[in-house]
Parts: sequence; C-alpha cells; structure tokens
Amino acid sequence: MSWKHSVLAALLVLAAAVAPARAQRVELDQIKQPVIEERLGNLSRKLAERRATLEKFFEQAGCTADSLASQKVRGSREPNVICTLKGQDPEAGVIVVGGHFDLITAGMGAVDDWSGAVMLPSLYESLKSRPRRHDFVFVAFAAEEMGLDGSRVYVNALTKPQRAAIRAMINLECLGLASPKIWGSHADPRLLEAYARIASLLHIQPGSVNIDQVGDDDSHSFRDAKIPTLTIHSITQETFPILHTSRDNIGAIDVDQYYAAYRLTATLLAYVDSFGAGLRP
Repeated sequence: MSWKHSVLAALLVLAAAVAPARAQRVELDQIKQPVIEERLGNLSRKLAERRATLEKFFEQAGCTADSLASQKVRGSREPNVICTLKGQDPEAGVIVVGGHFDLITAGMGAVDDWSGAVMLPSLYESLKSRPRRHDFVFVAFAAEEMGLDGSRVYVNALTKPQRAAIRAMINLECLGLASPKIWGSHADPRLLEAYARIASLLHIQPGSVNIDQVGDDDSHSFRDAKIPTLTIHSITQETFPILHTSRDNIGAIDVDQYYAAYRLTATLLAYVDSFGAGLRP
C-alpha cells in the first residue's frame, strides 16, 4: 500500500447490507490451508524472485502458455504479471483481481503486499475447474509503491471497449493482520452488498476500515476509469503501525485470518460470476 499519512481512520462495523441471505450455491475448489500457508511463506525481498515465484505458482495452478503474460511497466525493472481465465459468455465481461508484489526498503513486504499478490494463483486454481461466465484476469502489479505505476499502466493500455468490458476490480491489499475488512468508502455499493452477503454466509463478521487519509492502492487506477472496485484488506488501528517497518514480515500474519481472507475472496469471486451481484451492466 502506498501511504500518505500516519493516521488511520476509525474502524466501522457493517450492519448486514442485505436481508438474511437465502442459501446460494456457488461452486469452487477450496484449497487446503497448509497449501495457502506454504505459498505465503515463499517470500523474498528481491523483486525478480518474487515475480518468478508468482509465475511458478500460476503455472503450477494451470495458468500456462498464452494464459500467462507480462506487461512492461515504465520505470520498473519488473513487469506486471497477468493470468487470464477465460469465461464461456462473451457478453458477461471481465472481472479483474489484483495485488502488488513490490515493496519498500523496510521489512520483508510480507503483509504489504505479498499477502495479496501470492493469493492470486490460489484464487485462479479455485475457480478454474468449473465453467465461468466471466473472464477473470489476475494481475500481480509491479511498482505500486512508486505511485500505482503498474496499475496505471495496465488501465491506460486498455482500449475503450476493453475498459467498458470490465465489470469489477477486486483488489487484495495487506491481508492476514486481522479478520478481512473492506475499504467501504471506496467500494461500489453492489460489490459491498455482495461482500456482506458472502461474509455472512461464511460466518465472517463483515467489517470496514476506511483509510482515505492514510494511503492509496491499485483500485484507484480503476476507479479513475469509472470501473467498480472493492478493496479487501485487514488493517486496523492496532495493526497499522506494522506497515512500512521492519515488523512487516511473515510473523506478523495470522495464518487463520489469512486463510479466512482467501475463503472469503474465492467465494465472493465465484458468487459474482454466478449471480452477477455487484457488477455494472
């Protein structure tokens, strides 16, 4: 996460955004927690090694050949890493899921934002074995800490029809410090409703921490293009001081809460794909 100030906004707890959900059937392959933990632990400070690890995990998950690509980011030695899962309905559009793999000089960047980027291959793996309506594009962004450069390059390279085809962008940022939260003030209302519904179904308390005066993230580049966004994170007033310090290492992450973030995100993606909740027309 790219930080601007050192004050965290107050924690808000969401009331149920919708009436109690009826049982909804969403299909996905849930990866076991030890696998998620092992991938999280494959961590290096070297950006080239982080990028290579992500590519390896994508390939192991089945994202190979033309489905796995890179995109040069000006001013960065490392590119964006892009994995595409094709859907079956050309009219359904695209869902982008992102996290950044760069870091600052202090700490290991485990929370900010290896935790988000390294979850992307697992999410691909969870969705790939079932037919999907939408195209899913998983992007590990480079150069977020340089000013959201990777996500800006990605959005700016899109044609007008390609931008219009993106129904939603889900951003993963700083996971596992506490239970999953969302940046409510930046969330599309329909995606917020879908998040609250899925959190309730998974017995996860839907919470929101707004950090408008604190920092920025890659969802900003998509909001500027009028694309609906939802950022999932885990920052609270208590955990905020860990970021951008030597305390940002694997030991700071609660693996149970990290796995809860994986379950919530994977289920949310399958849900919006199946039911269209939160997606712009």
